Amino acid sequence: MAATISFHSEIPVKYRPQVLVVGAGPGGIAAAVSAARQGAEVLLLESSFLPGGLSTAGRVPILMPFSDGERILCGGFGAEVIKRLQARAQLYGFESGGALNAEHLKLIYEDLLGESGAVVLYGCRLCAVEHEAGHVKAAVFASVEGLFAVEAAVYIDGTGDGILASWAGAEYAAGGENGEWMPSTLCSLWAGFDWKKYLEGKAFGHDDDNMLALLDKAFAAGELQQTDYHHTGLTRISTVAAAGNVSHEFDVNPYSVESVSQALIRARKRLVEYERFYRKHIKGFEHAEIIGSGSMLGIREGRRIIGDYVLNVKDFEARATFPDEIGRYNFSADIHPPRPGRKELEEHKRLFQATKMKRGESYGVPYRILLPAALNNVLICGRCVSTDRHLYASLRVIPGSYITGQAAGIAAAIAAESRCEPRRIDIGSLRSRLSALGVYMRG
Repeated sequence: MAATISFHSEIPVKYRPQVLVVGAGPGGIAAAVSAARQGAEVLLLESSFLPGGLSTAGRVPILMPFSDGERILCGGFGAEVIKRLQARAQLYGFESGGALNAEHLKLIYEDLLGESGAVVLYGCRLCAVEHEAGHVKAAVFASVEGLFAVEAAVYIDGTGDGILASWAGAEYAAGGENGEWMPSTLCSLWAGFDWKKYLEGKAFGHDDDNMLALLDKAFAAGELQQTDYHHTGLTRISTVAAAGNVSHEFDVNPYSVESVSQALIRARKRLVEYERFYRKHIKGFEHAEIIGSGSMLGIREGRRIIGDYVLNVKDFEARATFPDEIGRYNFSADIHPPRPGRKELEEHKRLFQATKMKRGESYGVPYRILLPAALNNVLICGRCVSTDRHLYASLRVIPGSYITGQAAGIAAAIAAESRCEPRRIDIGSLRSRLSALGVYMRG
């Protein structure tokens, strides 16, 4: 049994906003901006020193699908981000999901936060949650100023990992049936390439026979130490830079600091292998180099908080519609295989292709998946919302986080305005406000 210490401290309550959002990833930012625009007093606290989470600090290279071919599905906040990226000429490959330039995205996020009136503070890490009988009374944070507490009417967990909700007693599921996790990736920033020559070379990613043949050659020669065929490749994000979503770190427990730390150390070394591989084998990358990597590991899988409803694979297959629908989405079930290998890649591709939706198709996202079943003044958004693993693999991406974050923010503002629990708000009012923003819903 581990040794313990007794710790007691008088912690000052430094802020009392109506709505506290914890985590400034895509979902948390969407929630904070949306709540503030509805007139709520909003405080957004982020552990790192920039907005955006994996969409910026993690250098995720692509927005991911945001349209069903007929309309933008992340209407409202998401559509506004897209519009601002386009205005800056920083959204490459619109039809394929849109490549991201993280530096411009940071500025857009901060502009939206500032214009909304939401207050964002960086370097504030959640370290404790005071709760009783399903009610969060305060959240405690650590910063360079020491420990401080925040009391709010409504709390929104935008951590991506469901940290606030789980620490407050919410039940959750995580990983696969056998305890396996989707692998993580350390994304990277590349320069010094000739993109025209690269396109002529036709060796792009794991769907291309040319790339698979080159990977086989590199594995046999010992140039790449891990036989990882699931090679997503590089995405151009500007005239001079590309973002790499290459290599996987397997068996990473996202809730073990030791596991994540070792994965980061391995991943940075593995990027050197891929830089050599690209220089040697990929046309147009003879003089390319990696000029940066993410400041956080790209963790694909974490907690799924158990909510009032668990969105599931049957809903996906039925293209379900809900009376409390707050948006719709359509991405495939992108479950990365937990082990490297060609067989594992082919199984991943089979599932991904089998779950692709046709033009105009989508599934509904109900409000109930934002409500932790065990808590009465907490909302969740982003990848930790209440789903099964199949839907998690679809909704976890940036546009999905915009959808759930925006709805959580507006719902929190309604709850604060009405002095009621988020579970008791007028769903008609929530849907009406979302509709006014251009959100596509049925039900």
